[in-house]
Amino acid sequence: MKGKSVVNFLSYIAIAFIAVALILVQIFNHVSWAAGSTLASALTLIAQIIAYAITAVFAFWYAKSRKSIGWMIAYVIFVIVIIVFLVLGIAL
Repeated sequence: MKGKSVVNFLSYIAIAFIAVALILVQIFNHVSWAAGSTLASALTLIAQIIAYAITAVFAFWYAKSRKSIGWMIAYVIFVIVIIVFLVLGIAL
């Protein structure tokens, strides 16, 4: 697969995970099955990670195209903050 095809495929997978997670949340809210809620949360997290990764790749190429090193330094800081917050489980 070429780069654009990979990004398109990952975007498709992320959208599918979000859709399934939303459906599971609605189903398990009515049934109140804790494992289902956990599964929905896991699918949502996977979709978010894929979405963040795709965005990070495109942001990298943008930062790299700028002439100032400040763009790349800011990019690295932004990515580190996102990774730290994901690992710590802090969400918006």
